[in-house]
Amino acid sequence: MEEKLYFAYGSNINLEQMEQRCPDAQVVGPVTLKDYELQFRGYGFATIAPKKGSVVHGLLWKLTPVCERALNRYEGYPRHYTQEFVTVQTPGGSKIPVMAYIMAEPMCREPALPSPQYYHTILKGLVMNRIPADSLKEAWNRTIDEVQAGKQDKSKPKKRTNRRNQER
Repeated sequence: MEEKLYFAYGSNINLEQMEQRCPDAQVVGPVTLKDYELQFRGYGFATIAPKKGSVVHGLLWKLTPVCERALNRYEGYPRHYTQEFVTVQTPGGSKIPVMAYIMAEPMCREPALPSPQYYHTILKGLVMNRIPADSLKEAWNRTIDEVQAGKQDKSKPKKRTNRRNQER
């Protein structure tokens, strides 16, 4: 039975949630993913995207094949989330290639605020595992800015060009 290492950065950091979803999964410990940022996209769910100089804090899990199948169903793999390999770093400095779920196109391009329940599920998981909540709070604030900027862009009337004026 081959196990897979999985980097959780969203609600799967929450130990209670993972216990229900994947009772055979084992916590390996907190890790960081450098040069990525946490984002809220699609319908307000977490994803990660490359961004130089940023860090995402998360939890490393050891998954059985049964656990992976359960997570694939939960994450909507491969339509809603894809599986990609990223390299995380342990507190001791070791770098490990692991699997992460990353939101698929086109939803990954649409900023959307998470529900308060989803946000607090992630926050609770971070607290349970003594993982800094910086990247979560930054993602929340950035998403607010992105959503507001998108609404402002859509609410601005588009300038109409009059062909006759251009020809003169």
